[in-house]
Amino acid sequence: MDDAMAADSSRCCMLWGLAGSGKTTLALAWANARLDDYPDGRFFVDMRAYSNAPHVEPRDALRAFLAAAGSGGSDLSDETGWGNAFRGATAGKRTIVIVDNVSSYDDIQELIPGMGASLIVTSRRAIPEMIVHHQAHVLKLPLLSVEEGVELLAERVGFVRVGKDSRTAARIVELLEGHPLALAIVAAKLALHTTWDLGDVLRGIQAGDTPLRFIDDAELGIEIGKVVSWSVEDLDAETKYVLYVASMLPTTELSSLVLRLVLGHDEYTCDRYLRALSLVSLIDEVRPGHYRMHDIIRAYLTETRAQVLDDDLLAGIAQQVRTTYLALCFAADRTIDPNRHPIDVGEVPETIANEIRFTVPEALAWFSAITPSMVRLMDEAFDARDHAFATRFAWCVNTYLYWRQDVSKTLAVQERALRAAIEGDPSMEAQCRRGLGRALADVGQLGRAKEELLAALNRETSLGDTSQAASTQHAMAELCLRSDEPLEALGWGFRAAKESRRRGNTVREARGLYDAARALVELDHFTWAETLGVRSLAICEEEANAYGRALALRVLGTIGVRSGNLETGCTWLERAWRAEEALGNSRSVRVILQQLEDAYQQAGDESSVAEVHRALVELDHFIDMDDPR
Repeated sequence: MDDAMAADSSRCCMLWGLAGSGKTTLALAWANARLDDYPDGRFFVDMRAYSNAPHVEPRDALRAFLAAAGSGGSDLSDETGWGNAFRGATAGKRTIVIVDNVSSYDDIQELIPGMGASLIVTSRRAIPEMIVHHQAHVLKLPLLSVEEGVELLAERVGFVRVGKDSRTAARIVELLEGHPLALAIVAAKLALHTTWDLGDVLRGIQAGDTPLRFIDDAELGIEIGKVVSWSVEDLDAETKYVLYVASMLPTTELSSLVLRLVLGHDEYTCDRYLRALSLVSLIDEVRPGHYRMHDIIRAYLTETRAQVLDDDLLAGIAQQVRTTYLALCFAADRTIDPNRHPIDVGEVPETIANEIRFTVPEALAWFSAITPSMVRLMDEAFDARDHAFATRFAWCVNTYLYWRQDVSKTLAVQERALRAAIEGDPSMEAQCRRGLGRALADVGQLGRAKEELLAALNRETSLGDTSQAASTQHAMAELCLRSDEPLEALGWGFRAAKESRRRGNTVREARGLYDAARALVELDHFTWAETLGVRSLAICEEEANAYGRALALRVLGTIGVRSGNLETGCTWLERAWRAEEALGNSRSVRVILQQLEDAYQQAGDESSVAEVHRALVELDHFIDMDDPR
């Protein structure tokens, strides 16, 4: 603001942003700290564009300004001259004009002061005319960082009181995403209820479906929900509908692609609505085609949704959201592992999926974005008795979750999938039992895992469909290796390879050979293991299967290290490292790097140890992305 209002600048600043982000507070604080710079006049008007009170007409505001400037305007007609008179009265003067809470350029046009005077305008809307006609500096207010939010609480409640539990204070700020008005209300509640501590506030915020339940129960004369409602009600009907649909997506991240598939709009129309919502501060543009909805806005829309959309319409939108997410997950999974046994996801999702083209990094990014909402999507589907979505969605996300080794999320997803299969989608029961078996093995429940995998095999046999038997056999091989039963793992690996070869699935055959090679390593049969590993690698390279290739390289590296051929083993492991890195599989990269570090230490290669250690340190921030907070 100092730069915008400097003497060699336009002396015109446009503040805009989310409701409650502190625009008026900033404008007044800045001006009050510089009153001596404006001895010739200070003008302020709240136009009440977003308020319970009636909107102030520009002519009424101008009349008050002229009176304050010493001219009542009695000699001017009602139609012309008033704006010119105000500009003349302020031209060349050290004056400041603050026009607060405006809705459009029409609110400001007649209130522009004369040359040399200073002007600050605040609005929830972007007003491009201010840039075009008055060279205004436009500042969009960001929300507060965690540190800034904690400081706000401390300044209003007391540094000692907040300092006693700064971690809880930081968590409150995170949950409210640094929203200044929400934090100000929290501070007011703490100031009034002297027996409360920060833990009481945190529990109150987390207790309701949305934080508004706690914050708007403040009895302080202001409700965030009402403040937000003034922006929402200012929208035309179609844009308002798009906003409510966007609030029903499972994440606060809004993609133009996803929303247009849900709405059935073309790309241009959808982008136009999203840009319109961005320009009134109801969503934020992150990058072209990608937006984000603040939790406060989402909370208000969630609470008022049923008052705006009827039950049938809500159910239809929810179904379309699930259909779109299933289609996109199916397309992303197919990109990551094109050799998986196909399943029937339904005509509409498959049609949508066939129109989508992901690269592997894009597919991984898509799954990363929806990971926090996977369980919520499945629970909503179960409540709607959409069992087919739950089972097929679990199938589509399983490869990604397995790669990332997100064991808790995988278990939660697969438990819900099996429940849905038993209650309403029996054709998917075997797949769901296999997925649950693998998830149970990952969390160490090996006995239950074996029961589910054998039940999956029995289910396939009873249905007369053994097309996915090799996948279950793979899982059994992995389970036996976890259970320290390498001989049994060897048998299951060979069964999987044989079954896959019989069905002409060479990629799955390579996976079976990989399983057998791992078992042979545990049995110290390194020559045989290497033969199978090389064969598995050759198949995967011939079929351009990046995932299988990475596994084969890794087992060959392990064979080299375990057999004492450290140089060869490290060469294979370095290739595996690069292969997994290209796939974005950071957790597997970490395991490989740790193997390499141990191998180089055995070989006494200190420079390579240092290089690998640096790579491990650089990898840490990728692993931190999985932190549930």
